[in-house]
Amino acid sequence: MADIRYIVVPIHGDSHWSVVLVHINDARDASVIYHMDSIKTFHDYAQIGGLLNMWLERGLKLNMTTTIVATSITQQTSTFDCGVHVLYIITKLIKAEKDGKLLEYLEKGGLPIERGTA
Repeated sequence: MADIRYIVVPIHGDSHWSVVLVHINDARDASVIYHMDSIKTFHDYAQIGGLLNMWLERGLKLNMTTTIVATSITQQTSTFDCGVHVLYIITKLIKAEKDGKLLEYLEKGGLPIERGTA
């Protein structure tokens, strides 16, 4: 567990999918929970962040300061593409980490996602 920096968690509730990326800092004393939702107002990011923070503390025994951030992503235009968006976002997270730019993108507020590809 000591070398894990990121945890990706798909979230499902009320017939909708979103995704969370938990970033754990190198000192293991703080984390940032980035919530990415293709219908911006569908899931309550503060509630999800609170539940994930509890999971980090109780389940993984990580006692740290947690910040919860709603991250900007491309919004879906239908009522049924949320699962596709989650998969697409996860692939973009992986690519950004491989390119060494994931934290840079997240700290600027979002991922570079091409329109019409999700």
